[in-house]
Amino acid sequence: MLGEQSTKLEIIVYRGWEEYSAGNINAIDDIYSEIMPFCLRVCSKTCGRYINENDEESSIARFSILEAFDTYDPEKGKILGYLGRVIRSRIIDFKRSEKKKQTISLWEIQNNKNGIEVVSDNSLEDIVDELARKQEIDVFSQALQSYDINFDDLVKNSPRHNKTREMAKQIAWKIASEEVYRAYLLDKKKLPVKMLEDREMVSRKLVDRYRRYIIANALIIIYDLSYLKPYVLPSKGGA
Repeated sequence: MLGEQSTKLEIIVYRGWEEYSAGNINAIDDIYSEIMPFCLRVCSKTCGRYINENDEESSIARFSILEAFDTYDPEKGKILGYLGRVIRSRIIDFKRSEKKKQTISLWEIQNNKNGIEVVSDNSLEDIVDELARKQEIDVFSQALQSYDINFDDLVKNSPRHNKTREMAKQIAWKIASEEVYRAYLLDKKKLPVKMLEDREMVSRKLVDRYRRYIIANALIIIYDLSYLKPYVLPSKGGA
């Protein structure tokens, strides 16, 4: 099940499940590096402590992927939510078996009496959002590197006044939305200052001073980084 709001991770995992269901036994291996961070986050949330790939819970998560892919039905909702619930259940089963001699009740598990935090469906969505946001930030960081810009540069060179910041955003949107400007930025790794000055009556002084900020905003729009895009939306139209 893929809706309009599906994250890139959701789409990757769903496509992997489709291939697996069609008989591609290597489909899980093909998406392992994308799916495992989500699985480890669910393990960590469930156990109430950090879990890495060397922990026993990580092995449980790997088996849970196979179980989830074997039993998933799109009618059961989004595949990441289903996978998260399978992992959560298997981790709790594992913890319950570890503590079997202590006769742990389900009530004790649900109330975190033994260090187990039951993850809600909302928490699973939060994990997906967190990983998607991190993925976007990684993409953004790599894109900035090709322009010799880092996050410290953005902090130091961002406009301090709202009016100036809005003007810079408008320029960024113009660059991202016009093919000739966008191509110039991506190909030459610099702003089309002369064209902007001649065609759009843009202040060269403004563009030169806030070059890094404008480039960063334009890249967010060009690469459609949905989690970061709200930060570059002009306050009053202009998109």
